Amino acid sequence: MSEQSRSSWARWRAPLVACAAVLLSVAATSCTENLDGGLACPTLCPEQEQPFRDTLFDAVVLDTSLSGYPTLGLSSALLLANRPDTLVTRAVMRFDQLTTSYLPNGTGTLDSITTVDSVYLVLPLDTTGRRGTSPVTLELFDVDTTASDSVASVVRSLFRPDRRIGSLTLTPSATGDSIRIPISRTVMERKLLDRARMRVGVQISSGAGQLRLRAFNLGAGAPSLRYDPRTDTTYRPISVITSTTISGATTDVLLAYQVYAITEVGSPGLEPNTLVVGGYPAFRSYLRFNVPLRITDSSTIVRAELLLTQKRSRFGNTLDTVGLIPLVPTTTDAITDLRRALDMAAEGAFASVDSAVLVPADSGLRVINVLAMARTWRTLPTNVPRAIAFRIGFEGAQPAELRFFNSKAAAPLRPRLRITYLPRAEFVLP
Repeated sequence: MSEQSRSSWARWRAPLVACAAVLLSVAATSCTENLDGGLACPTLCPEQEQPFRDTLFDAVVLDTSLSGYPTLGLSSALLLANRPDTLVTRAVMRFDQLTTSYLPNGTGTLDSITTVDSVYLVLPLDTTGRRGTSPVTLELFDVDTTASDSVASVVRSLFRPDRRIGSLTLTPSATGDSIRIPISRTVMERKLLDRARMRVGVQISSGAGQLRLRAFNLGAGAPSLRYDPRTDTTYRPISVITSTTISGATTDVLLAYQVYAITEVGSPGLEPNTLVVGGYPAFRSYLRFNVPLRITDSSTIVRAELLLTQKRSRFGNTLDTVGLIPLVPTTTDAITDLRRALDMAAEGAFASVDSAVLVPADSGLRVINVLAMARTWRTLPTNVPRAIAFRIGFEGAQPAELRFFNSKAAAPLRPRLRITYLPRAEFVLP
């Protein structure tokens, strides 16, 4: 650079440096100005961070427990128990359509069955539900009647000695995946000759124990009535699955009365300030929330937890681990019958709501992750209540129950929601 160029640069250097300093000062001022809009100048400035907000509040506006679950015919299993201090149940199985004819060997024409051999009631078992290491006696009774046998008291009256048609002694803990209880040949032959139906009552008459029966109404998992059409062993046994005929009944009623249980001694039920899930017959619990719109509609929820305080239960299998299964009600507030709303609720797994595994005899704070459900609240119509419900795993097939404090309990024990969220910022031109 020539001496003349260096002299020219020196004359302009000081003004340029001063101008650059002013411009930097203005830019810095514009990007640190605190505007009401939060991210008010996103095209000019780096994004300003919003703090996460954490809130813990009593959001429950309605909570209750409903009994009588599962609905007849909707359980895949039922419990046959004789634990006099805890639970006593009986089972009824209807075989209203008996096979009364067969094909004799070497012929192509049907013949009526007049004599039978090897008559059994076959009961598939879920071996995870066995209890009892001492022998118990299972007895079978003919519970068919012309009286109204959809009334439990009528059916109970038929479990008496003059109607006993079979029995079997076994040890529950030593059973396999099915049992066969012999039935009187004379009784079976009379039913077939009269073209009558067979309705069988089952109970554990002596000894303490329980068995979990598979109660699928169709297929290999169903209870069945099995008999040979002749005393000749060359004939294949006939197997009849459960069915029932009730004049004017709907399909769901027919399904309900094929295989069902009757409770003699069950769970103690509700007590003050308590929600119950499970038991026998089982309870379900329902909780409805009121969450501010500024959280559900105007923020991003990053954590949502339902806090429940568990109470110690003294009913049934208190030391077993049991599943607390969430249900997500999706009906509108036009459905005021909560039982109907629960019947139409979706399993929580479909809505990515986690189940929990708890021990009935325990107590203390339980945290249920409901983040996926909470994130859907902003997309729901306003007439769909924000709610959750719970049932127990193996509902109707185990005597365990879970108890929690409800919204009327002391403040530290009530159900609460804990939500962490990030308020949404609005983009505003400066």
